[in-house]
Amino acid sequence: MISFLHKQISFNSRFKNQLAIALILGGILALIMIFLGPFDTDRFQSNYKNLILGGFGVLFSIFYVINARLESWWYTANHKKWTIKNEVIAFLTLMLISSIPIHFYNQVFLNEFFNQDYRTNQYLQHGLWFIRTSIIPIMLILLPFYIYFRSRFGELISPRSLNEIELSGINKGEKLLIQNEELLFVKSSENYVEIFYEKGSQVKHETFRNTLSEINRQAAFLKRCHRSYLVNISNIKRVKGNSQNAKIEFHQHGLDIPLSNTYYKSIKSSLAIHPKI
Repeated sequence: MISFLHKQISFNSRFKNQLAIALILGGILALIMIFLGPFDTDRFQSNYKNLILGGFGVLFSIFYVINARLESWWYTANHKKWTIKNEVIAFLTLMLISSIPIHFYNQVFLNEFFNQDYRTNQYLQHGLWFIRTSIIPIMLILLPFYIYFRSRFGELISPRSLNEIELSGINKGEKLLIQNEELLFVKSSENYVEIFYEKGSQVKHETFRNTLSEINRQAAFLKRCHRSYLVNISNIKRVKGNSQNAKIEFHQHGLDIPLSNTYYKSIKSSLAIHPKI
């Protein structure tokens, strides 16, 4: 059971998708309230009956979005890992934070709250009764739709994809998707950059129209080692030579690049604290 709760599932982190799910679920709730009349709402009489009952759906949509933004913060803090346990907690939280305003809305528009003499403890007792007899059944009705649409719009990020990086150039079609540890170094040549990386046991390279600064923005873990080079510290075997004529040597036989005096101390310090692969 515990292992089941820790199973990783997809998560919807895009606001527009979260908004779409909120509107869909809110619309379903509004239709249920208007056409099925659960919990004696069919007895409610008003010239604006459909509008008032539809308001339950609007209110639910608003608090779904609020809850979804809290989920996104939690998701990011949890290194973009979302489990069944997280999903259960998120659903219960949604039920809790939406039940309070929905109960108040119900009291104001359906039960003439302001025309009744409610004491605080009576209001709280009625609220607990309302959650038990109305909110929980409604949420159970919405649950299959909740699960389906969150799964439909969700995205599963695996540990492997978290370690992937996409490098791109200015020209159309200049894209390279590789693992961080496969990237060796990037060399600048006028308006182009050469990206050197390892696939299998072979060193390969791609030439893109771009600048070193832009590539460094795309791959922030790269370190400047020369005015024309960026290097992946993890793939450095050693630094040979002194600060005046230093070179960076890689694990791949015969592969090295220059290390300028400007960046000599910085690279040496990074090597001292960074594990080599």
